[in-house]
Amino acid sequence: MKKVIWLATAVFIFSVISPVYSQKVERLNFVGGPPSGVFGIFATGIGTYLSKSVPNLDVSVTATGGSVENIRRVNGGEAEMGLSFASDVHEAYYGQEKFKDKPLTNYRSVGVVFVGVAHAITYADSGIRSAQDLAGKRVAVGTPGSGTFASAERVFRSLGVWDKINRIPLLGAQAGEAMSDGKADAFFWTGPEPDRVTMEAATKKPVRAIDIYTPATKTDFFKQYPYFARYVFPAGSYKGISEDTSTVGIPVIWYVHKDLPAPLMQKITEAAYNKDGNAHMLKVHAGSKDMVPQRALQGVTFPLHKGAEDHWRAAGLQIPDAIRAK
Repeated sequence: MKKVIWLATAVFIFSVISPVYSQKVERLNFVGGPPSGVFGIFATGIGTYLSKSVPNLDVSVTATGGSVENIRRVNGGEAEMGLSFASDVHEAYYGQEKFKDKPLTNYRSVGVVFVGVAHAITYADSGIRSAQDLAGKRVAVGTPGSGTFASAERVFRSLGVWDKINRIPLLGAQAGEAMSDGKADAFFWTGPEPDRVTMEAATKKPVRAIDIYTPATKTDFFKQYPYFARYVFPAGSYKGISEDTSTVGIPVIWYVHKDLPAPLMQKITEAAYNKDGNAHMLKVHAGSKDMVPQRALQGVTFPLHKGAEDHWRAAGLQIPDAIRAK
């Protein structure tokens, strides 16, 4: 009799716990950027939150060289999710610029995570007041393959100084440290505002933001690169910036491999962009103020993932025909 009771109990326990063990854990790889860079910070913040808030999901984050490398990895199936500048994902998807005649179309958009503001920063006492003054100077422009490097080349080539500056291949915190240590005269860094790299550089002495918007309007820059827009550093935004200073900005897009299941992506998108998700991300970085539904599709120029589109439609957003899922 005891054996019968024991067997019945064992069968009951197994029947209760077995569904738990049989549930498949979806493991996704999220490529961001250098660990100290803002892409890495955002990818880690999003990945950590999703792993905690979406059942049976485990998101790992891989450090990379940045925007362009991330596209190649996600497109090739080496990772399921990535972050890149709107310019890079647009050009890759449509086979333009460095991707000319070789489009990469195995990824789909989710939404905007922040606006990457071009920080062309020097110290206020450097004597550098304009982009033209950078000629002959040491400028940290990001590492080749990163979105910052690509944006720096677009901007400075349009302004006629790309081949005149002494380019230093440093990105993010390392770029800021090089200027603070006197190993660079300026740095170019594309990230959300307020920017930690610039704030840390300004703790040593006052900084100056170089106006790159005004001279860009006198070239074909905005015609050639329509995803850039004017952005203004307000006076007082960083120590040393005493007047409003114009620059350019470009959205950073979160995208995923096209083969991810739509129901899973709908859950992921909802979790990341709801109030709790945004509250979490604001603790990660103040630039997450852009990671809200009303701004989610600004700068998105290639098709949404079906799961993301399902979420945005349910949230009441109008989906432009050009970015409808396919």
